[in-house]
Amino acid sequence: MLFVFNIIGVIAFAISGALKGLKHELDIFGIIVLGGITAVGGGIIRDIILNKIPIIFMNELDIYIAISSAIITYILGKKLETFSIYVKIFDAIGLATFVVIGSKIAINNNMSILGTGILATLTGVGGGVIRDVLVKEIPFILKEDIYATLCFFGGMIYWIINTNFYIENNLYYNMIFILVVFILRIIAIKYNLNLPKRK
Repeated sequence: MLFVFNIIGVIAFAISGALKGLKHELDIFGIIVLGGITAVGGGIIRDIILNKIPIIFMNELDIYIAISSAIITYILGKKLETFSIYVKIFDAIGLATFVVIGSKIAINNNMSILGTGILATLTGVGGGVIRDVLVKEIPFILKEDIYATLCFFGGMIYWIINTNFYIENNLYYNMIFILVVFILRIIAIKYNLNLPKRK
């Protein structure tokens, strides 16, 4: 199930990156780059911090799926915008899965609670930050809803639970955790929850 949810997340993230490319009228290469980096950029940053060869360079399935999703988005164009609610749902599934994957990898590398929160966040939002920087936009996590906050505290809570119950290799507990993060993300989308801003 983690594998399936990871694929769903890669597809959703790649579509969101490709749609951003369409918005900025990039060519097909630019759209593929934006879709690909949104989908796998966070994992690349995480692995570099851990001084490891990024996983996607050894297991290339994710990047192939990201490229394919970006190309399909390019072909369908703005027709996909009518399915934006479904993309957001898939995005929420992907985010929840990436938080768990990032947390598991952090714990397996003996990271502290803070380090686990940071790696979970990077895994979930790192690609989106690179995407926004490439098109000269303020990264969305700095101004929109509780996306990054959910990743950060989700990672730390995962570390706390794992410290007491050793859940990182238990699929049942991992699925429950993914479900909780997913529900919180959907609630944030539905009610447009944001952190306070100073005006």
